[in-house]
Amino acid sequence: MHDSLQDFSGAGADGRAGNPRPVYLDGHATTPLAPESHAAMEPWWHAQAGNPNSPHRHGQYADAAVEAARGHVAALIGAMPGEIHFTSGATEANNLAIVGSALAALARGERRRGIVVSQIEHKSVLNAAHALERDGFTVTELPVTNKGVIALERASAAISDDTLLVSVMAANNEIGAVQPVAEIADIARARGALVHVDGAQLAGKLPFVAGSFDLVSLSSHKMYGPMGIGALYVSGAAPYRPRPILYGGDQEGGLRPGTLPTPLIAGFGAAAKVAAERLDADIRHSAALAGRFEEELRSRQVRFIRHGSNAARLPGSVSMAFEGVDANELIAMVSAEISISEGSACQSGQITHSHVLRAIELSDNLIKSTVRLYFGRYNTTDHAVLAAVSIASAVRRLQGRTGDFLQ
Repeated sequence: MHDSLQDFSGAGADGRAGNPRPVYLDGHATTPLAPESHAAMEPWWHAQAGNPNSPHRHGQYADAAVEAARGHVAALIGAMPGEIHFTSGATEANNLAIVGSALAALARGERRRGIVVSQIEHKSVLNAAHALERDGFTVTELPVTNKGVIALERASAAISDDTLLVSVMAANNEIGAVQPVAEIADIARARGALVHVDGAQLAGKLPFVAGSFDLVSLSSHKMYGPMGIGALYVSGAAPYRPRPILYGGDQEGGLRPGTLPTPLIAGFGAAAKVAAERLDADIRHSAALAGRFEEELRSRQVRFIRHGSNAARLPGSVSMAFEGVDANELIAMVSAEISISEGSACQSGQITHSHVLRAIELSDNLIKSTVRLYFGRYNTTDHAVLAAVSIASAVRRLQGRTGDFLQ
């Protein structure tokens, strides 16, 4: 394994000796860089140069690297290379899908003004949608069940002939709940609405075919690629394309201007290729580690509440609450051994509680007691055991201090 990746993931079973960093278990926030992705980028940082839009030989080399990567990203989601448009990340892709579609609708004289999202969408979807209200669009937020899943009957009731766009995530970034996006797309299509799926958390972790949707957002650093690069899939069969939301050149088919970052795109492509090749093995590996972690907690008589326990969830994803425990204190107490979080990294550090945990109707006390872990490709059984040992010890101390007890 690449040295920096070994450091990032954690070296020893005890997480201490010879390990300069704690074991990394926050893969919903970002994943470690795959060695293959690092290798694909390396020449472009040092030996290679060239703008992929330049006509000379160096530009042609860069363009070839970009197009090879585009093909790998497309193959991961069953798309055509020409349907993949690179962006700076999933946040930009979400904004381009939502705001760009609204701009296109206005330019076409479209009468539809409804946008339907769920209550647990990433802030880049929620905020982009609500920003359009000042332009006369209306936003409907679909509630979810207490397991974090959109109810199809609620989606069917909310999507109407006035709905322009339905934007839902394939899997949630806090509780890992997998959404029935194909079924929601069928409802939306029957009523003539565009369908956008935020695939940042699911692509590369579970099988996903983009052809059922008009628009799909992707993130490189959620599938073991570099940060700073993502993509928007735009179906060739979509009734119309989003308008660009940035002004500049005509790169990416005129949809997203700016010089393409060849190193990042090469790394993204390599990560997508590896994700496709290892998908089944990664699914089994991550699910087994999450299961082992929970077994180890139970064997130590630790009481916890797992969110979304009966719903489909991403393999390796764990969101759980420890009653009587402050999540921030728990995270700090185990930080020398494991890196975990309390929720979305886009919200960490804010005083307001997670809108996702609010949406699944958790009490304030349970929200304050919730932590999030993700067991990924480069984690091991030793890491799962270490996490359980470390958390059990910290929970025991914290619950004892507050008068709670372990069963």
